[in-house]
Amino acid sequence: MNASTPTWIRRVTAGAVLAAAPALIALGTATASQAQTSSTSGFDYSPSVQPTQNLPWSQSSFHQRHAAQIQSKYR
Repeated sequence: MNASTPTWIRRVTAGAVLAAAPALIALGTATASQAQTSSTSGFDYSPSVQPTQNLPWSQSSFHQRHAAQIQSKYR
């Protein structure tokens, strides 16, 4: 809306938006309550844990490489 739009049009538009908001919120919550809560695909989405991945961050190979790269900039 530009500066020449009459005030009453702005007020009617704002009223329509405020009147529609509760209906849209109710519609969203109604559809969310009927949403599927469990997967039926049978695929296991949990990450596989390997013994080599249980290192602390400071001992991981990525951290060691990254630290070496950063320190090489200052030598």
